[in-house]
Amino acid sequence: MLKCNAYLINKIFKSELRQLSIFILNSIREILSFLSVSSLFIGGTGFFKTYIAYLLLAMTPNIYICLAVFLVSFSVYTLDKVADLDKDVANTPTRARFLKGRRNLAIVYSSLAYLLSIIIIFVGRPLSSSLLLVPMAANIVYGTRLIPGFPRLKDIPVMKNAIVALSWAIVTILIPVTYQYQLSLGPSPFLAFLVIYFMFIKTFIDTVLYDIRDEAGDRINNVRTIPVLIGLKNTTKVLLILNSTLILGLPWFGGLSRFLILSLIIYGYAYILYFRERRDPLLLDLCVEGEWMLASIFLIGIMKCLESGLPV
Repeated sequence: MLKCNAYLINKIFKSELRQLSIFILNSIREILSFLSVSSLFIGGTGFFKTYIAYLLLAMTPNIYICLAVFLVSFSVYTLDKVADLDKDVANTPTRARFLKGRRNLAIVYSSLAYLLSIIIIFVGRPLSSSLLLVPMAANIVYGTRLIPGFPRLKDIPVMKNAIVALSWAIVTILIPVTYQYQLSLGPSPFLAFLVIYFMFIKTFIDTVLYDIRDEAGDRINNVRTIPVLIGLKNTTKVLLILNSTLILGLPWFGGLSRFLILSLIIYGYAYILYFRERRDPLLLDLCVEGEWMLASIFLIGIMKCLESGLPV
């Protein structure tokens, strides 16, 4: 009898533990999904990309600048999601459901975030605040027919990826550089160029991986992205080649910067190969956009260990 009771108690305990585990995992997924569809996660990417850029430029990170880039990233991507709401019904239905009925509210709070980011930088360095207009200007130019009879940049394959990547590079690197009151104390032009190229290529690869995610919906909507034009297999080859070009810059970096870049290059190979096929959109956000957060936390941990004299 006691043996039977113990068996039942053990069975009930395992069942309850399993249900609790499922509940916790589902709750974590819901939180991560909210961070993703609300653009808070991409805002965090802007923050940590800027933080990493500071370190690669051999400059002391300015948290206020990182915060400003968080706000402008959050704002631009929220407005972009509002503009693409109809297309998102096919590609990312979860995001479309989140924004449905919140369109006007999203426009208001994203506009306020943009304004706040400009104020933060303008107070310290008015010239640098003008660079925050680059993402918005790029969006306008990208979707506008500048010359009658010629296609919009939006209608030209690869232009979206290049414009997004260049905007990220300008905001995350040139703002920290120009914010220096004495530019002579900042990084050399060549080092700045290398970091800009690194950030440009990494972001370009990320945007194409999102095109792979959206490939089926883009074919339906007749959107000519790289995966639609050359196929998933050739797209993967292009991304691997682009990622390999980052190795060329390694000799000009030293210490932790070289280690960080090499780690991000290796990580880049891994997620290119994994996401060469459509995967869980939430997992794509975590692995691709989340790499900057993981790299920052990892690097901070190493620096703390070095400061305290602990073995790394």
